[in-house]
Amino acid sequence: MSLLHVVIILLGFSSVCYLLLGIRLFADNQESGSRKMAPLFFLISIWVASGAVELSASSFAVFTLGRVGHYIGTAFTPLVAFVYFRHYTGQSTRPILIALLAIVPLISVVLAGTNHLHELMWHLPIVDAAGHFLTRPVEFGTWFKWVHAPYSYSLVTVSIFSLVTKSSAATPAHRKSFFLLAGACSIPLVTSIAYNTGIGPATMSIVPIVFAVTLPLYAWLFVSEHMVDFSPVAYETVFQHMQDPVIVLDDQQRVIGLNHGAESLLSISEAAALKKTLSLLFASDMPEIQKALDTGQPQKLMTNTGRFLHVQASSISGKGGSINSGRVLMFRDVSDVEKAQKEIRSSEILLRTLVDHSADGILRLRWGVKNGGNALNCIFANTAAGRFLHMNPADLIGWSGEDLIAEFSSGTDVVTRKNMIEQFKRAATAGEVFETEFCFEINNDRRCLQLICEPVDIDVAVTLVDVTDRKAKEEQMESIALSDPLTGVLNRRGFEDQSTRRLAASDDLAEGALLFIDLNDFKLINDKFGHEAGDELLKHVAARLKKRLRPSDIIARPGGDEFVALVPDVSEEVVGTLAERLAESLAEPYRIVGEDMTCTASIGLALYPKNANTLTGLMRSADAAMYRAKARCRNSATAASVALLEKAS
Repeated sequence: MSLLHVVIILLGFSSVCYLLLGIRLFADNQESGSRKMAPLFFLISIWVASGAVELSASSFAVFTLGRVGHYIGTAFTPLVAFVYFRHYTGQSTRPILIALLAIVPLISVVLAGTNHLHELMWHLPIVDAAGHFLTRPVEFGTWFKWVHAPYSYSLVTVSIFSLVTKSSAATPAHRKSFFLLAGACSIPLVTSIAYNTGIGPATMSIVPIVFAVTLPLYAWLFVSEHMVDFSPVAYETVFQHMQDPVIVLDDQQRVIGLNHGAESLLSISEAAALKKTLSLLFASDMPEIQKALDTGQPQKLMTNTGRFLHVQASSISGKGGSINSGRVLMFRDVSDVEKAQKEIRSSEILLRTLVDHSADGILRLRWGVKNGGNALNCIFANTAAGRFLHMNPADLIGWSGEDLIAEFSSGTDVVTRKNMIEQFKRAATAGEVFETEFCFEINNDRRCLQLICEPVDIDVAVTLVDVTDRKAKEEQMESIALSDPLTGVLNRRGFEDQSTRRLAASDDLAEGALLFIDLNDFKLINDKFGHEAGDELLKHVAARLKKRLRPSDIIARPGGDEFVALVPDVSEEVVGTLAERLAESLAEPYRIVGEDMTCTASIGLALYPKNANTLTGLMRSADAAMYRAKARCRNSATAASVALLEKAS
């Protein structure tokens, strides 16, 4: 028997073994990841069998059949490996991504089967001078060199790289298998690259032979070491972020991971405990732990030091809902908790009395099932909570959280109430704090409440605080800060604040004007009749401005004897007439301290957007126009003989 026949038999036998290995994994439904790994071995089986066909081919048709099978393996094995390795490292791959990644392999297989028509995969002839079929052609085709080979090698490299980089996510007992699998996959990759670059005989495919040689390694990893029995878990999350002792077991109740708390509990290092059975570690405490494993129900056990522990056993769920054969044991020292609970129970009456007599409304909500879904239901309400709703607190028990929020905010508008309910639901579901303030009016009584919802253990606490007095004081202080105390109109700060917001909210095509008003000879009146008369005059001027302008217009006294007014949403003609009438009204005599006195006003008018489209620009233009009008008054015999209104140029 020649060496060639030995290789053909070896390839045929290995192909059958890979096929059987894939069938075994596919049929074993209880092991996590088995079915996702099975297609990879089916493809390797086809690849190895195709190598045997290529070597034994006596006709071009048979050799082409082997080449097509060869390219089915080379094209789809990287894709299947990529998907499985992502699954194995805890990542999911969407079907749309798999479909997109399968485009290149499908094209490669089609091109391999029809290569004699276009030579895109390899250039003919396919035989050497001795008449032997070439598994590595003299020259590869364009598609193979620039698409198929780079794509396949890149996909396999990414897959192996993901195994290596995600190795820290596996338990220590499985990290060796991670690197062994990465190494086993690297061997065919390196061999394929070396062969396609000219290393090795051109009449014999080397990669199928490498798969045949590494068959024992794959069989050991997936049959003996049970790599697919236990998908990796987020080791850092389970172990480094858990303060309680945690032990991870395989399906034979052997330890495959301990966190620091478990090391302290068992007085053993993780390295020393790996692969040891649970019975060797716990001895007399084993009955309670075994019961927890068998029933899945929490158990309580007492340690040799007299402390009580709760132990809970649970299966490990991977992504996609698959249940792995591994188990997690979580221990919690409840000795201090029991003591604290006893102290709390002893003072429960006092605490309830304090809560019930609180001026703030306090409710406690608990998650439960309602109408087929999870819902928060009220389990406690104090007297103040009932008072806010004009109900008996006992009648609030059983209300859902959404209904309570809707009832508390029933005096607000529909939009505000809907937004509050949605924000409450999102915060409660996410376990976050939700806080808001709202005001409403019932029977001409305006009330403001502060609503605070925050998680407390598994419950949600709702607190209602009456902030009506505080809000009233805040609004009063804000009004004082933005108003002129003498005339009652806005001061400069208030005018700038309201006018800026009004201009920003205006439509792009909106028109309007700003009036800058300065009283003529106000100083003479102040000097002649005194400052009290001057203050009264300013009050009268403000009153006339309010009377002549619209409620929507914004009036302010920036200081001294100057007034400004923003008149939005009017045309140039209308505001011009309005300004003229305003000037005439301000020129009419004032009756102050028993005297009739006249104090005309110079008015500068700036239009927007004609003269400016910002408040600063309007103020500057109107101020300049006002000074031109004032200059005319000073140069005239009497103020009545000239126009008191000047428009900005």
